[in-house]
Amino acid sequence: MDLIRVAAGVSNGSLYHHFPTKSQLADALYAHTLREFHGAISEPISGGVGAQAGVQGLIRAYIRWVVTHPDRARLLHQLRRVNAVAQTQSDSADANQQAYTQLRQWVDQQVAAGDLRRMPFAEWMALVFAPVLSLTPQWVAQTRPSVPARTRANLEQGAWQAVAAQAAVTQAKHPAAQP
Repeated sequence: MDLIRVAAGVSNGSLYHHFPTKSQLADALYAHTLREFHGAISEPISGGVGAQAGVQGLIRAYIRWVVTHPDRARLLHQLRRVNAVAQTQSDSADANQQAYTQLRQWVDQQVAAGDLRRMPFAEWMALVFAPVLSLTPQWVAQTRPSVPARTRANLEQGAWQAVAAQAAVTQAKHPAAQP
């Protein structure tokens, strides 16, 4: 806590007034970083983008953020595991809820348009994000994180195929068959 106090240039009283415990400081840091992360990955689904561009854009933005901010990505993954139980009552739970609401609304619009398969949101999240989540620790362990273009393309395409409505997948495979 003293190193943080010195780096922030605040007094002991000020630091402990705002963050009485290390746990509260860690939660605040986690929530701040989580909001930054959600802001970065939600950009591809703003502005009326279609389902395929949106799903693939989410994965592209996720990877870009992790490669650009490996220290923050490492922090999110480490603190998520450590504080999983405490997060239900925290600022990080609020940050997740806000981001999930926006994403769920976008998914619902794409389902209504017939471009995404109807499924529970938790399943949608798992199908889209589990592959990149499982690879993130490997990427951030690198001195200079990088993700090969082929890996990026495979993850984007895999996420899309996992949640696309059957008609959208068929259309993508056979574009000449369109009316």
